[in-house]
Order: sequence, then C-alpha cells, then structure tokens
Amino acid sequence: MNAADVKFCNEKIRPAADALVQLYNSASNALAEWNARGGTGAIPNDGTVVDDNAPSDGRNQITGAMVSNIINRLAEFVADQEASGNAKLNTEYAVAVNTVPKF
Repeated sequence: MNAADVKFCNEKIRPAADALVQLYNSASNALAEWNARGGTGAIPNDGTVVDDNAPSDGRNQITGAMVSNIINRLAEFVADQEASGNAKLNTEYAVAVNTVPKF
C-alpha cells in the first residue's frame, strides 16, 4: 500500500468510522435519556415551542413535534445500526478509534 492510500485511510476512513460510532452512541444516549424523562410526557409531540431562548442567540425555535421527529430519526438510525446482530455497528467499531462513550 502506498503513502497516499495510508493517508486516505488515516484521514478519511478512520474519522468516518469515528463519526458513525459517535453518532450511534450519541443517538443511543439521547434515546435513553428521552425515555427516562418520560418522552412525550415531558415534551409533547405538538406545536408547543421549546422555550430555550433560541431567538435571543440567533437559533431557530423548535417545537415539541420537531423534537419528536428528531427522536424518530435517532431511533431509526440506532435500529439500522443494531440490525442483523449489530452487523453495521461491528464493522464501524472495528475501525473507529475516537468514540463517545455510550452510557
């Protein structure tokens, strides 16, 4: 393998694997906390605005429905990673070096 191939693996492939595992761990952690907090019992799946002072710092306001939509995307991603005995996740962990812990 030549130096350019090694550089590609070190600068593109390993960081990509890191990002995938970090996203999986972050998504899993967010889902666990969402469920522990009571899910839509805490943040209803409706048009209620999350009062997080977003307009004062330039962020868009979000609603409970928007939160629920992101929770759904996270759940879909986690399910996809864990399908077939964690097949996708296992290939990513085999290459990843810098991961966010899953609690």
